[in-house]
Amino acid sequence: MTNAPDNTNPKPSLDAIGKQMALDAAMENAKRLLRLETLDTRGRDALDFHEIPVNAIRDLIRDAFESGYRDGLHSGYRQGRSDACDEARGKEARTQPRNPDLVDRSTTDPTP
Repeated sequence: MTNAPDNTNPKPSLDAIGKQMALDAAMENAKRLLRLETLDTRGRDALDFHEIPVNAIRDLIRDAFESGYRDGLHSGYRQGRSDACDEARGKEARTQPRNPDLVDRSTTDPTP
């Protein structure tokens, strides 16, 4: 008998735990904004189909967008994961975005 690690139920990473917590919070917020008891499928039309006001859908979309935008700002999307890792190792950080369309040409282009 060997003492091999049990890989059938690996311990979740902190990143996975954080994502799950954010998803759970978003689901609770959706239930609140849409005024629903549950987001689970219950197998009956009367329980699974709802009339939802347009303003509730708009508020839900706005909230989801703003939440994703805030999360992106805090997760280093501007540098990218590999650039952030390089910076953590002591390498110099990028000063220009990888996408050339995002470069501010007003400071780099000598023509008026």
